[in-house]
Amino acid sequence: TICTHCLNGCKTTLGVRNGHIVRGNNRDHSGINGEFLCIKGRYAFDFTDHPERLTAPLVRKNGQLEPVSWAEALVVVARQFTEIKARGGQFGIIGSNRTTNEENFYLQKFARQVLGTTNIDHHRTGDYAALMDALQGKTNALATVADVYNTKSALVIGSDLAQQHPLLAFQLRANWRHHKANVYTVTSGPVREDQYAKRSIRVAEGKELSALEQLRETLTGVPELVIRFGDTVKGEGVRQLVAFGDSLGVPVKYVCLADYSNSRGASDMGLLPDLLPGYRSVREAGMEPGLAYDEILAAPDLDALWVVGANPLARHSLASTKAFVVLQDLFLTETAKRADVVFPAASAYEKNGTVTNVCGEVQKLRRAASIMGAKPDLEIIGLIARDMKANIGMWKPQTVFEEIRSLVHDSQVPLVILETGGAALTT
Repeated sequence: TICTHCLNGCKTTLGVRNGHIVRGNNRDHSGINGEFLCIKGRYAFDFTDHPERLTAPLVRKNGQLEPVSWAEALVVVARQFTEIKARGGQFGIIGSNRTTNEENFYLQKFARQVLGTTNIDHHRTGDYAALMDALQGKTNALATVADVYNTKSALVIGSDLAQQHPLLAFQLRANWRHHKANVYTVTSGPVREDQYAKRSIRVAEGKELSALEQLRETLTGVPELVIRFGDTVKGEGVRQLVAFGDSLGVPVKYVCLADYSNSRGASDMGLLPDLLPGYRSVREAGMEPGLAYDEILAAPDLDALWVVGANPLARHSLASTKAFVVLQDLFLTETAKRADVVFPAASAYEKNGTVTNVCGEVQKLRRAASIMGAKPDLEIIGLIARDMKANIGMWKPQTVFEEIRSLVHDSQVPLVILETGGAALTT
């Protein structure tokens, strides 16, 4: 299966006994990471058996969340969603950067085709949409994990790789040791990469682009370059960075760094208020852009908030006091305590599907364990659709994946690579 603790998409082999995970490793060296696994990938799987895992749906009755059957909880949600839609109420949907590509695709399809809303988003860090827009018309401009190991020159902007992206840090360090790669860093504070960088530049956070001119003369003399940039470079800043790369006159590839295991997949699959899967404008489908993440939570007249695999109320408050809140998650989080219905969701180690790492490499996720009472998010969404009598297709992972491949040009990856445990790069 795929480690879900960071964005690198490391393959991990989980040892399972009686349906429970007992160890993690990758001794067969398969996947993009070889034998490498960070400490979380090797040992941080005990949350799957945590005693506080949700194992039954909860519905708020007389002010308290009470355990109920799946059938009852699904009927409550389907009835409320149908009633809110019928009177033209306002929906807000917050998806996850930890759920599978199939779940993300199906959720945005449900939101737009069944609920009729474009108020859908997820917690975003790296700005993939801006990067895809800036790279339109270019080919071979996205770096793979292997490129990080093989490139002759690398520039790290606004990121502490060793702390935030362990596999990419490992690949870059190995590149320097084995191939003598020239490494440059532009960060707001010291990072491990400074220890072997040819040059390190310190700037205030958010001002990294202003320091690039100091490296222009040096970078124009390198044979090739991979640029990795963190979430301090967004929007117009991403376009400025790509323009800088174009001006160097050398082959440049990019990696947009985000925080979580399927952040890239969430954006690719259209968990965005203004973009459909494949980064197409919602206006192509005759819709107007909806509310973004913060705007959904701040909307005073929101009638329903549906949260899948996220905990937005841990850091934000919900402005609407009347909103009907539905949550799919593993634990009784801050958002769950505000919810009217809570569905117990399966973790990534308990489901099938695909995920897309930060470099755009798609890999297959295979179920390793199971928890009594929990269901994959894809199945939960599908069951709600069924009870609403919405015809948006079967919710089996393989069926949804085939739909993704047929509709999203960038996702037409070779199936044989995925089936044999490899990583297929999106185009």
